[in-house]
Amino acid sequence: MVRFGYLLLFFFGINNTLLAQNDSSDYVIIDGTIFQGNEKTKILVLERELTYKNGDTIFLNELKPKLVRSRENLFNTSLFNKVEYSFRKIDSSHVQVEFFLEERWYVWPFPILENGDRNFNTWWETKDFQRLTYGIFLNWFNFRGRNETFQIMTKVGFENQFSIGYNIPNLNKKKTLELYMATGYAGYREVNYISENNKRVFYKSEEGPGRQVLFGRVNLTYRKSLNSRHRFGLSYHRIEVDSIITDLTGDYLNGNDQKSEYFTLSYYGKYDTRDYIEYPLKGYKVEAYVNKYGLGVLDNSGLNVLTCSGGVFWHVPLGGRWYFANSVVGKISLFEDTPYSIQQGLGYKDYVRGYELYVMDAESYGVMKTNLKFNLLKRKDMHLKWLPFEKFNKPYFALYLNAYFDLGYANDQLYQDLNSLSNKWLFGSGIGLDVTAFYDFVMRLEYSMNRENERGFFLHFKKSI
Repeated sequence: MVRFGYLLLFFFGINNTLLAQNDSSDYVIIDGTIFQGNEKTKILVLERELTYKNGDTIFLNELKPKLVRSRENLFNTSLFNKVEYSFRKIDSSHVQVEFFLEERWYVWPFPILENGDRNFNTWWETKDFQRLTYGIFLNWFNFRGRNETFQIMTKVGFENQFSIGYNIPNLNKKKTLELYMATGYAGYREVNYISENNKRVFYKSEEGPGRQVLFGRVNLTYRKSLNSRHRFGLSYHRIEVDSIITDLTGDYLNGNDQKSEYFTLSYYGKYDTRDYIEYPLKGYKVEAYVNKYGLGVLDNSGLNVLTCSGGVFWHVPLGGRWYFANSVVGKISLFEDTPYSIQQGLGYKDYVRGYELYVMDAESYGVMKTNLKFNLLKRKDMHLKWLPFEKFNKPYFALYLNAYFDLGYANDQLYQDLNSLSNKWLFGSGIGLDVTAFYDFVMRLEYSMNRENERGFFLHFKKSI
C-alpha cells in the first residue's frame, strides 16, 4: 500500500511538472511575420526559409534558435547582404516577428578572366597568357523576384564556350521542387590526355579545337525540409577529339574512339545545418553523389561507369574566437575502367593542401582535412557614404588565422607507373590567413609543407572545408 502511494505521488508529480512546463507563460504564438527591405524578392520565397509558420505555438526556449536558423536560411539564399531579426510581444502569449533585409545587386554582367589550369597556383608556375580565357558571364539572380536564376555565358581564348541556363525554385505549390535546365557548347585547343610525374600533359591542336563538347542537362531537386535536398539529373554529352589524341593514348574516350555520345543519370543528396555555406563556422553537412555514365541509349562506345562519392563536414565553435573544422571525403569508381576524359582524382575539386601543383589520377581516393581557426579581426562593417549605390556602399570583411593538417590517398591502377605520388599516403600542413567579405568573397593565403618536404605559398578563392 505504501509503495502504491509512492507511485501515485510520483505519477501526479510528473504530470504536475509537465503541466507547469506547458503553462501559457512558457510558450508564445507567432501572430505574424513582417519583412522589411525586400523591394524585389517575393514573400513566398522568404517564407519558404522560415523554420516556423504563422500561427505556430512555440516554447520560449525554442523561439530564439528558430529565429536564428531562419535568419541563416535567408542569408544562405545569397539574395541578401544582411539579414537581421527582432520580435515584440503583442500580449502575454502572442509575438510578432520582423526581419530586416538588405538585398544584393542581382544582375551581374561581369567580364571573365580565367586560366586554363586547375587553380591559380598552377598557372602562376608558367604565367602563360595563352592559357587565359576571356569572356562575359551574365548572371541574373532573383529573376522576377522568385529566386530564379538566368545565366548566359560566352568565352574565347584557351576555352571557347557558349552556354545558357535557367533555374526555377518553388516549382510547385508546396515549394518542394526546383528545376534547372542548361545547354551549351565548348571547344578546347589544348587537351589534357594523360599525366606524367603527377603533372598534366597536353596536346595542342594547330588547326581548330582538339576537343569539342556539346552538352545538355536537366536537374530536378526535391527539398522537403529546410536542411535536406535530393537532386536527380539527366545529362547528354557528345565529345569529339582530334585523331592524334587517339594515337597518343588508348583510353581518352571509351574504346579509344574519336567520338563518344552518351547519357548520364545522376543523384546528389545532402543534409546541411551550416550557418553560412560560403564560410561556415558552425553546423555540419553530409552529402553523397552517384553518377552512372552510359545508359545504353545513343551510346556508340558502350560506356558503362558508375562513380560514388560523398563527404562529411562539421564546424564547431570552441569558445571565444576559436573554431574547429574537419571533413572526410572520398570517391570510388565501379564496373569498367574509367576513360581518362571523365576520370578525376586528387588535385581537382578535392586535394591535399601542399600538393596544389600536382594531380593524382585515380579511380578512387580519400581525403581528410582539419582546420583550427582564430578570428583575428571580427566582422568589420563599413558605410561608404560617398558611394551612391546602396547595394555596394556597405561592405564588410573579417580575418581568420588558420592552422591545418590534411591527409589523403589516391588509388590508381591505370597510370601508377607514370606517377610516383599515386598509391601512397600524402599529407600536408601549414598556416594561413583567410579573408571573408560581402557578396560571398573568400580569399585564402596559405604557407604549406607536404610529405616531400616541399614548401610554398598558395592562393585560393574559396573555402577549404
